[in-house]
Amino acid sequence: MQLNKTKSALSASRNGKLDMITNFNREVRTPLNALIGMSEQLSHTPLNKEQTELVHSIEHAAGVLLRIMNNAQEVYNLAKGDVRLDSQPFEIYAAFQAVTEGRQKAAFEKGLYFDAVYEGDRHLRVLGDEQRLKQVIQHLVENAIRYTTDGGIQVILRVSKAPEDKVLLHVEVHDTGMGIPETMLPHLFGYYSFARPPQMAAVSGAGLGLAIIQHILHLHGTNINVESTPGKGSIFSFGIVYPLSEAQTTVITRRELEDMTGSFMEGRNILVADDQEMNLLLLTRILSRWKCNFDKAADGIAAYELFSLNEYDMILLDVQMPGMTGLEVVKKIREDSDVIKSKVPVLAITSDITLTENSRYRNLGFNDCMLKPFRERDIYNTIIRHLPPEEVKIL
Repeated sequence: MQLNKTKSALSASRNGKLDMITNFNREVRTPLNALIGMSEQLSHTPLNKEQTELVHSIEHAAGVLLRIMNNAQEVYNLAKGDVRLDSQPFEIYAAFQAVTEGRQKAAFEKGLYFDAVYEGDRHLRVLGDEQRLKQVIQHLVENAIRYTTDGGIQVILRVSKAPEDKVLLHVEVHDTGMGIPETMLPHLFGYYSFARPPQMAAVSGAGLGLAIIQHILHLHGTNINVESTPGKGSIFSFGIVYPLSEAQTTVITRRELEDMTGSFMEGRNILVADDQEMNLLLLTRILSRWKCNFDKAADGIAAYELFSLNEYDMILLDVQMPGMTGLEVVKKIREDSDVIKSKVPVLAITSDITLTENSRYRNLGFNDCMLKPFRERDIYNTIIRHLPPEEVKIL
């Protein structure tokens, strides 16, 4: 009896700590959204050299905070058993390029070389969880940069055909860093519960990345391999087998995606609803840059009234609002007697990480979900999936 009470108390304590993590995460995301978004918008304005450097420092600090928050939330999801793999078509090369280009600058700023090598068909499309693949590669590359002070990083991704219409992906991340002492290897993929050796004490990091990586790879039915020599560097590698995607061709203006000009949004009618003034201001600046026509609402009742009176190409809807919640608004939109209006694309804007799990937002009536904090490119890439330019065709 006493043992059962002890187990119950420990379980309650553990769940309480996990709930504290996700509640804290949710509350911080809204002000962090303004910090990240506004600094990005500031970078689009005329700045002198000193101001540009200051904005860059703000963006870097906000990015570090966001990564820590995301890792803490991932630990929560893993502990609750809520992490599931998605299965959508994606291009392996595009995913690889997005991650490596994003990390290249950080390596160069430390005076390191950065070599990204892709071997295989650059147009190969597979079925799988693109975000989880990018997450694993990003964690490995960021760790390599963090623990390397001289030399550099090499990231290699090889793709080859496998039997039964499958594709074998093999990734290696090489660094010339400090290496890993043999005594640390047994603890490498656990959350930090031991003291770091002196040579690693000065390196920042929450100690969560490798544990998250291992869990994600286990979900893929694979594992990670480590080769390391103290003082000379390390090699982390893994392989994943993906099924080939059915033939599908996307005809789209590449420059439009890369430049993120928003030109295809010019003249579109958008409704934005959010009870947080700083979020409305951020979205106002972005949509104004894109030359959209838009209406704003600070609560759910006003949002639904505007929807009833006007025609919109898309609605950006905060989930938590006074009067009527975003969930209630989207439900009324889907029940509208005008069949065409009822099918307008509605994107959820939220700081609730649980809404993105297993695409839960779709069951609630939303077409997609944007998790705070988001950058302009995040909004752009989400919108373009549901409101494509006229020249985009899916064959």
